[in-house]
Parts: sequence; C-alpha cells; structure tokens
Amino acid sequence: MNVLLTDEATHALREFVFGVITEEVAHAVGELGLAIGIKNQKEIADYFQVSTATIREWEKMGMPFGSMGAKSKFYDVVECRRWVLSQRR
Repeated sequence: MNVLLTDEATHALREFVFGVITEEVAHAVGELGLAIGIKNQKEIADYFQVSTATIREWEKMGMPFGSMGAKSKFYDVVECRRWVLSQRR
C-alpha cells in the first residue's frame, strides 16, 4: 500500500511527529533527573540520596566538580551521574 501526501500534508505530519518526539524526550529527561543541571554539594547529595560526607569521599575518588573560590563547589548532574554509574563496574 502506498500513501501519497501533498507537500502541505507532509509538512504537517513532520511537525506532528517532531512535536511528539520532543515532548517524549523532555518527559524522559525530566524522569531521569537530567534537566536539573548544576547543583551545590547539598543538592547533589540529596539527588544521589547520600550524605555530603559521601560526596566529599566521591570527590577524592574522582567524581567531577567545579569550584569558585576556596569554599564554593558545584556539580554537573549529568557528569556526576555518568561518573557514579561508571563506578558500578
């Protein structure tokens, strides 16, 4: 069976499919907690459901983090999640 679409119908179908995929990807990102971005030490500890002491230990083991000054640390959720998952091997 062949379906022939006009240029206008093809464009409308593409827009519809793009919209569905965009919504589903946004939903998946939200479900996985990946849209959260940058967190401070307490927030990243809460995200992983561990203590801030555990976060400091993970830093010593190589978990990525950034810093601004001597006391202000920040953590990229995606990079930290990737690091944590790599430790399971």
